[in-house]
Amino acid sequence: MPAQFIHLNIHSEYSIVDSTIRIPKMIEALAQSQMPAAGITDFNNMYAAIKFYKAATSAGIKPLMGAEVLVLDENHDNKVYSIAFLCMDNQGYLNLSELISMAHQQGYYQTRPMLRESWIEQYNQGLIAISCNMRGDIGQLILNKKMDTAADKITWWQQIFTDRFYLSIARVKHKHESWHNDACIYLAAHQQIPLVATNDARFMHSTDFNAHEARVCINRGLIVADPRREKVYSRNQYLTTPEEMQEKFADIPQALENTVEIAKRCNFSFNLGEYFLPAFPIPPGETEAQYFSRLTKELLAKYLQKNGTADGYDEADYYNRLKFEVDIILQMGFPGYFLIVADFINWSKKNKIPVGPGRGSGAGSLVAYVMKITDLDPLEYELLFERFLNPERLSMPDFDVDFCMDRRDEVIEYVAKTYGANQVSQIITFGTMSAKAVVRDVGRVLGYPYPMVDGIAKLIPNDLGITLTKALKESTELNLKKETDDEAGELLDMALQLEGIIRNSGKHAGGVVIAPSKLSDFCPIYKDEHSEGILSQYDKDDVETIGLVKFDFLGLRTLTIVDNAVQAINKTAKTTLDITQIPLDDKKVFALLKKCQTTAVFQLESDGMKELIGRLIPDSFAEIIALVALYRPGPLDSGMVDTYVECKHGRKEPDYLHEDLVEVLKPTYGVILYQEQVMKIAQVLAGYSLGAADILRKAMGKKILEVMAQQQKVFVDGAVKNNVGVKLATHIFSMIETFAGYGFNKSHSAAYALIAYQTAWLKAHYPVEFMASVLSADMDNTEKVVHLIADVKNMNIAMQTPNINESDYYFKGGTGMSIIYGLGALKGVGGAAIENMMEERSNYGKFTSIYDFCVRVDLRKVNKRTLESLILAGAFDSLHQNRHALMQGMEDIIKAALQKNRDQESGQTDLFGAMTVASSSEMPIPLPDIADFETNQRLFNERNMLGHFMTGHPITTVRQWLNIATSHTINTVLALRPAKKPTTENQQDFKQKRYFNGQAVIIAGLISSVRIRNENSASLIIMDETDQIEVTFFKNTFFENKEKMLKDEIVIIEGDAGVDNFSNKFIIRAKQILTLNEAIATYCTKIGFTTSTTDYQQFATQLKNLLKTYGKGKARIYIHHEQDGIISNLKLGNNFNIRPSYKLIIDALKQSNIDMVILK
Repeated sequence: MPAQFIHLNIHSEYSIVDSTIRIPKMIEALAQSQMPAAGITDFNNMYAAIKFYKAATSAGIKPLMGAEVLVLDENHDNKVYSIAFLCMDNQGYLNLSELISMAHQQGYYQTRPMLRESWIEQYNQGLIAISCNMRGDIGQLILNKKMDTAADKITWWQQIFTDRFYLSIARVKHKHESWHNDACIYLAAHQQIPLVATNDARFMHSTDFNAHEARVCINRGLIVADPRREKVYSRNQYLTTPEEMQEKFADIPQALENTVEIAKRCNFSFNLGEYFLPAFPIPPGETEAQYFSRLTKELLAKYLQKNGTADGYDEADYYNRLKFEVDIILQMGFPGYFLIVADFINWSKKNKIPVGPGRGSGAGSLVAYVMKITDLDPLEYELLFERFLNPERLSMPDFDVDFCMDRRDEVIEYVAKTYGANQVSQIITFGTMSAKAVVRDVGRVLGYPYPMVDGIAKLIPNDLGITLTKALKESTELNLKKETDDEAGELLDMALQLEGIIRNSGKHAGGVVIAPSKLSDFCPIYKDEHSEGILSQYDKDDVETIGLVKFDFLGLRTLTIVDNAVQAINKTAKTTLDITQIPLDDKKVFALLKKCQTTAVFQLESDGMKELIGRLIPDSFAEIIALVALYRPGPLDSGMVDTYVECKHGRKEPDYLHEDLVEVLKPTYGVILYQEQVMKIAQVLAGYSLGAADILRKAMGKKILEVMAQQQKVFVDGAVKNNVGVKLATHIFSMIETFAGYGFNKSHSAAYALIAYQTAWLKAHYPVEFMASVLSADMDNTEKVVHLIADVKNMNIAMQTPNINESDYYFKGGTGMSIIYGLGALKGVGGAAIENMMEERSNYGKFTSIYDFCVRVDLRKVNKRTLESLILAGAFDSLHQNRHALMQGMEDIIKAALQKNRDQESGQTDLFGAMTVASSSEMPIPLPDIADFETNQRLFNERNMLGHFMTGHPITTVRQWLNIATSHTINTVLALRPAKKPTTENQQDFKQKRYFNGQAVIIAGLISSVRIRNENSASLIIMDETDQIEVTFFKNTFFENKEKMLKDEIVIIEGDAGVDNFSNKFIIRAKQILTLNEAIATYCTKIGFTTSTTDYQQFATQLKNLLKTYGKGKARIYIHHEQDGIISNLKLGNNFNIRPSYKLIIDALKQSNIDMVILK
């Protein structure tokens, strides 16, 4: 039966503002209704074009490409209206892409990108225009009763588009819809313009209307039930079937027929499968291929002359490998790609922008190595080119390049300048409504109270990527809430409908596109109104689908850390350090690894990785490569790690599967660890080419069953030809099939192992400069800074307080083994203030007093709040130790400094006509003569400014009385972390208990943060003078202790230390919290009062009166008297026993004759 109706203006979820239609579901519905074509006209963009095109063509549906765009009518009071365009052919696509790009780049009006009518006059060829019902200019004129003007506007459209302009009508029961439609029918007949029926589909089914309204309100920041909210959409704007549309428009069949006619006229299709590379400038007289071949050969010759060959290889091996790679690159048409990448990488290196040694499979290319794209010799590390570029499977090469985080944008600017700003862009990415976020969004627009919504959101587990459906299965509380609470049920039902919907657009972390001509010739451009840079409107997958070349410019913080550390070293070192030339067998590095001192070492710093290092004890760079590959969920859970470790230490014999595979598997003790090993096994045992082996590797990794079945026969047959029995061949295939899913890209592992080694080398040889650089990189992350400072102290490096005369913006090395605190890490101290201070200090010398400081700096930049932060953080301690006096005198000092500056500016002179120049270090008024802050107040002031305690810890003042209760300090608890995960036999038991190898501990510490997770669990961060640790409470322990979970209180925690199975963190699962008084009362059985007085009568009276104040208890009283070297002890009778408390200790120490209180 011929088609009766085609949807022409569907909005998908990529409209972001007004649709919940997901493309896969839409295609499924269209196919079910046997609709042969359909058009998406997303609002002001073409984000979904490629996804829609691929999904539709795969389902046998003709995709009609288009967009609904806003137009600013500058000739009629800046009226804004919508018009929908559909592409008839390639020229139409190019024009629509150009129009949307122009709207984003030069058409913003009232925060939205809009076209101008003059642009439409210029770029309309190959486009069909549809009037967009009451949203369009004709519709608005009709509703404003301007029929003559509407007729004139139709004439304008006809003059531009001739027979390519259509008036659209819809019957979705909008207000004024009938009036609009009747007018359109009249105008169509009067102006000889075709009518087209639409349904303005915005959701799949009529039952989705409420969820759609919530989606609209989320985007616009409105409340669904707000009576003032404009109701723009109708319940009838769903994806109707042809039959439903025939019923709606039975009286106007030509409006339906015209949808089919338009679909026939639209014949644009993407030419997929072709790649478009920008041209790289080639010397005259050579082709690109000739230049590439010559250049790479010359570069290899230079390399070999300087460095020689790796062990086991000769120069012929290198030249043969180079020829093999060059031939494939030329055959596949990618020499320009390598030249472009080499150009911007080498430009970066020349401009001292740190570049990573490689990332991903690119390190397997010798061509990349000699062109200095990567820093690893692939022959030395047995890396495979076919893993990077497979001659048997056409796909773009993909170099992921790491740059210094701070200077990555400079490289992008260079590329834009080199190839043209309109040819280079970064890539768009899309954020979706995740489980917790969608619950909060929906709760907000439904108008539910925040505490209720927050409570529901907190019931969702914190697992990465968790869905609401999974959360409802895993959380019995969440499910119970949904089933028993009507409001919660409504919220969660709607959230389930919206979860995963596109919520916003953003910028991809590293993707950059370089087009051979202006980017809009290939895809539309997105640009934020307030941003300079442009983005492709297609995401990273879609730009590659249409043949554009994507380059990944990734910012890696570690490269910045390494570069800053090296710069600091080279400022003082006698010889210049080149981090790329350090030996890879340094004894200090492996000694550091053996001790598991890998905090801040790239890739090796997590607690779990430290465990693995402690078990494996790497003694070569190859084993650092293995570490990076082993520390992943697959190998850890499969037993691969255990096998590797046991075989390395000789406690188990390696299984090489077959004698021909010994050379392949010997470096990893029989474990199939790398993807490259899977490929080599297929080559050695079954006669695969490495290209075919890469296809096998990929099929195994992705579990493509159909391909796997075919490959098993090929593998077994090939192995049999090599005299391997069918049974053994099948077994080996099964083994590599199992481990291929866990196999890691060795090229990537080797490249990241090199960065790991470099950071370990810096930590081992230049710990001060390295840790100062790490602290500077993490100065905004207080929790990380606390952890790093603990490591600094463990390395016997002194951490100096901020110092107005020594500190710079960032942390830096001080005298000897010390680090000076960076001023940029202080709260309330901005960059402009620090810059002003440092400039003044550099130009005119160190500050001599706080008054001198205030006179010399710009007090508009270094304001009162800045000064307070500096004082409380200890930055003026070197000039005046009493922080309390500085705080109290600060305002008067500021006034005096301002007055002095005013006097100097006004040119006041003394009696001799000379300018009065009193030293600014002379304090015009004395500082208040008051006591400094008490120790704890001083420490908490530091914590407020720095995020942590600096010159001490509040617990040290009471530690001597808590030792009777505690079993560990926090650092010794952390050292208890087990060096091995559970075996597969006790995995289930492990998951049920949530912990393994739990050890009872009692710690004392200060509660630095409290996070109530849901109605019956909480997580605290407890810190002492040694480190900090997470402490969790569940169910009964939570309810019994929640009243004691008070921030900044010192408490005692009794619990079990172990590894949390879900987060892999080493934490304490608490049994109870004790306050100071409770801990002393519980654990103290003896109290000793020490005195050296000679006035025994007064001492006895004081002690007697003190003991009267406190009730009877179990603690015995002891008196220790020391005089002239003679010590005497007295134990009082049981009738003197008391209930001990912290208050008793404080009161006792206030007595003139009591020197010390000792608890036992």
